[in-house]
Amino acid sequence: MLNSLRLSYNDISVKVKADIYNALPNKPYCSNSKRYTIIRSKYYAQDKPYIQINNPNLKRYLIVDIDESDAYSTLLDSRLPQPTYISINRVNGHLQCAWKLRDAVSTSYNSRVSPMKFLAAIDAAYNYRLNGDTSFGDCLAKNPLHEHWYNEYYDTEYTLHELADYVDLSEKDASNIAANDDVSGLGRNNTVFDIARKKAYEMVRKAVSKPLFQSWQSDILASCESLNKQFSIPMQHNEVKNIARSIARYTFKMWAQFVHNMDNFRAVQAVRGAIGGKRGSNKALSGAKGGAKSKRRGSIKKECLLSKVLAMKSQYYNHRAIAEDLNISASTVSLWLKAARS
Repeated sequence: MLNSLRLSYNDISVKVKADIYNALPNKPYCSNSKRYTIIRSKYYAQDKPYIQINNPNLKRYLIVDIDESDAYSTLLDSRLPQPTYISINRVNGHLQCAWKLRDAVSTSYNSRVSPMKFLAAIDAAYNYRLNGDTSFGDCLAKNPLHEHWYNEYYDTEYTLHELADYVDLSEKDASNIAANDDVSGLGRNNTVFDIARKKAYEMVRKAVSKPLFQSWQSDILASCESLNKQFSIPMQHNEVKNIARSIARYTFKMWAQFVHNMDNFRAVQAVRGAIGGKRGSNKALSGAKGGAKSKRRGSIKKECLLSKVLAMKSQYYNHRAIAEDLNISASTVSLWLKAARS
């Protein structure tokens, strides 16, 4: 790819760093160490060794954290595609590598679930292949724009399907982990997101009136934190806050629409129930009338045909010939003759 573009490494590094900077959140989390975080504009945050790479509701980079002294060798031996960038700790050799997604995956409240689950499965598979740090959730990552780390840049980007081609998502260690629980960072994110948003719907249905936003967000956060505690490796608090904020904002914004839809649904169901009841009674009445008419028509038809059946039988016609001539079944002829003899 580098040769086809005919770019020097310096040109590539400038391009990749520009892409990374442009994709940063406007006000990312950042820090001089892992022990605390602050929020600053990305212009100031880019000078911090640690920074939030992905937007809270948009995944542009798939990041894996490898906490091994020979992490670079692990990456080289992994048979995975070339990362977009690699940030290496100059002291202990630990690194983080990231693959840029050609189409960013939205993780907001009203996003499609299938791309998020697909990305979570890939994330789990890559972490398994690289023996990545499963507690890493990419909320605070090594800053690839900072000279504190030894950084390598490559002009690469991939679709989800291209990334998936390098791993087997059907393996137990990949797909099951990603689908269920707490080994994959994105898997934990999706699990909390899915369960908490459904609980938010129930909370809207049960609410007597619309609360204040801060109170509503606190309730959603409490629900998310309760779910997060169930993981053997919980997510960082900032990640849980981002999930809760996303759910709270959307449900609060759409509160009136939710209530309106639920009221309409109840009204429609009530009307349908009433109509269904009337139809049921009408059908029962119609069925009774129809049954009586059918019995009358059947008895008249039998009286007309029985004499013909008896006459033809006396002339030694067999049952099949009688049935074909009178356009009735042979079994009916047999039953009528048996009844006439008894």
